[in-house]
Parts: sequence; structure tokens; C-alpha cells
Amino acid sequence: MRIATDMLGSAEYATLQRLVRTESGHLPHRGYNSMADTPDEALAERLAALAAAGLLDVPDPRLAADQFIALTFGVTLDRLGSANAAEDTRVRPLVVEGVRTFLRAYRTM
Repeated sequence: MRIATDMLGSAEYATLQRLVRTESGHLPHRGYNSMADTPDEALAERLAALAAAGLLDVPDPRLAADQFIALTFGVTLDRLGSANAAEDTRVRPLVVEGVRTFLRAYRTM
């Protein structure tokens, strides 16, 4: 929820998104966005740490991060067109259910 409220709802994130769109013509190739993988990679590192601690079974941390994002923010964006939990009370239940689904899939046996 902090990702949705602190990051996605922040003025800095809005500015970053605007800059990426504005400067996309200067990127190495169409669709390239060096910032795009940064949050996913950070999440993958955290999931790998949880796996190393024996709390999750995560054979491919980056795939797990992609699936976590799809189950939480992907669903929220698809359904609501927004992931701003600070202003939309419908976001939290979708994120919570996405996390529950993720944990059922990746919990240790």
C-alpha cells in the first residue's frame, strides 16, 4: 500500500512519468525506458531475500516480482485506471487480494 500511496501518488512520480513521455524521442530505441525495470528489480531483490530467509519459495525472483506487480497494481490499473491509493478507496481491497494470491502461490511448503 505504501508503494501505491507514497510513490505512485507522489508529485515526483508524476514528474518522472511526464519526463519519460516527453523525452522518449531521445531514448536509444522505441519503448526503451531505463527506469522501467528499477522498481521491478528492487522488488525481485526483496523477494530473493525473503526466499533466502525461508519465508517464500521463489525460484525466479524477477518472474515473481512481475507476477506480484501484475496481481496487485496490474489488476488495479485494469479495473480502475488508477493505482492512487491515497485518493481511491477501491485500491486497497484489490491490492490486498493480489498479495493473498501471490502468497498462496509462493509460500514455502
